[in-house]
Amino acid sequence: MEAEEIRQIFKEQFGFFPPCNVGANELGEDMGELISQYHHLIWGEGVIPIKYRYLMALATAVYSEDDTRAKLELLKAVRNGATKEEIVEVFRQQVWMRGAPLIVKIVPLLKFLDKIEKA
Repeated sequence: MEAEEIRQIFKEQFGFFPPCNVGANELGEDMGELISQYHHLIWGEGVIPIKYRYLMALATAVYSEDDTRAKLELLKAVRNGATKEEIVEVFRQQVWMRGAPLIVKIVPLLKFLDKIEKA
């Protein structure tokens, strides 16, 4: 698949060209194409429905306390059908995995979720 075709697919599916791909293109068109193909492999059609893959991505972002990434994955999960109940369950699991102090990091994400739902 050609680089321009991959860019067009990203724009249609996600509305943007992922920053990782932009950076990879700076390292050469071949690197950009390779990373784009890998991104498409991970986030394109797969056995696990996309909603659940975004919930897994949200879980890893929350676990690693990456607030920016968590908001992005939360937004993508909601846009792909994740319910508030499913997201809260992900948060509860991550508190179990990481510990009670993580609750402090989750509160802004819950407020962001409420903001998304009202929009």
